Amino acid sequence: MDRCDGYHRINLRPRCIMVLKTENLGLRIPKDGNTIFEKLSFELNEGETGFVSGPAGSGKSTLGLALCGFLPLWAGSWDITGTIFLNGKLLEQGSNPAGTGMILENPYTQISGLKRTIFHELAFPLECSGVSPEEMPSIILKYAELLEISHLLDRSIRTLSGGELQRVHIAGTLMTQPRFLFFDRPLTEIDFEFRPVLMDIVCSSIKQTGAAALIAEDPWLLQKDSFDKEIVLGKKGDVEQTEWHQPVHTVNVASHIPQKAVLSVESLAFYYEADKPVLDNCSFSLGNGDITLVTGPNGSGKTTLARLIAGIIKPARGAIILDGSPIDTMEEWEIMTAVGLALQDPGLHLCRKTVGAELELARKWGNAPGKYVELLGLDRLLDIHPLELSQAEKKRLGMALACGIQRKLLILDEPTQYQDAEGFGRMVNAIITLAGEGRALLIISHDPRLFKVFPDAGIIHLSRADIS
Repeated sequence: MDRCDGYHRINLRPRCIMVLKTENLGLRIPKDGNTIFEKLSFELNEGETGFVSGPAGSGKSTLGLALCGFLPLWAGSWDITGTIFLNGKLLEQGSNPAGTGMILENPYTQISGLKRTIFHELAFPLECSGVSPEEMPSIILKYAELLEISHLLDRSIRTLSGGELQRVHIAGTLMTQPRFLFFDRPLTEIDFEFRPVLMDIVCSSIKQTGAAALIAEDPWLLQKDSFDKEIVLGKKGDVEQTEWHQPVHTVNVASHIPQKAVLSVESLAFYYEADKPVLDNCSFSLGNGDITLVTGPNGSGKTTLARLIAGIIKPARGAIILDGSPIDTMEEWEIMTAVGLALQDPGLHLCRKTVGAELELARKWGNAPGKYVELLGLDRLLDIHPLELSQAEKKRLGMALACGIQRKLLILDEPTQYQDAEGFGRMVNAIITLAGEGRALLIISHDPRLFKVFPDAGIIHLSRADIS
């Protein structure tokens, strides 16, 4: 409001304080000559949250690294033009500015590796920030309750699902109250129900602490009207307007009656801790050409179920029958020949110097991906090092490696994560083709697009320690 003081009018409105500003920002990587983005100008003030959209490969993750001064962690050399101002000061790459926080696209790459429990993992950023040991427990408990991870505090990092791990990282970042935060795909690993809750937590925290944040995420996962700014990379409209084309041949799962069960799961149970079941009394079956979607909240045992069926871990009780044979009577090579598993963390698949070498190794083992190399868009990536691929491309490579010609059952753990419209379309076409060949598909997913595309698919909903 304004008030008059003699002859002078004094403006008492709160002044917006700028946290981040870019002017004509551009980035080019010399080794391949690619321009990542250019002429990017925007600013974020205290309490503001913006989101970054754009097709795969448009530079969303790279922008986050640049805004936090972390480019040296990703690129050996770069050409950057324009300027970045953080808290009113010119940002230099590699200067490790105080008051910045970043949630990486892949939560598995952000684990400290130094701590044995979630409580101590959360204490680590507080230690680095100089918080006293006496203050830490109350801060950790506050954010653990907020992110609904209190029950995980005594657990080991290695026992967490991807969604649980993502919640831990977000809690660890918010509790240090950085001045500027960049969230790279924070919702991808999170279950349906908690996604809007998480965004409310983030936006409220930003306003309460007077910070600013940018969130790089698929627009279909966000409510645009809850953000103050939008930064579009690439040509505007690419994300919404890119179309995928479904083949004429589709599979009606509801009317498909298999002659023989490919997989039968009977009264399956599994425990990480003696008195805390992850799965209990889990039973279902899949036949030739069946597509079944597995859903449920973070920590309900979806990835654990995949590992059990693939023979990686053994159940506490119950039976898994694979193509008529109990899995506990099969040799490891027999299971690997019959079951293809595309892991939630695609980087765990990769061990060669090029994409082509990864695919050749699968061929030598008798599980050549064949036509799925082209169908998944990998034919143009054959000479690239697998670790230089985007997360979306790694996901498609992991799926191709699982699609060996001998495999009757495919388990796909969050296959459409990170996919833009084109990548999602490729995944869907591959799934339809696989089902048309008589393969059985068990697909773990939090992606509502898959449920719309396959309305007749079987659905297994897991909750903690039971199945319904």
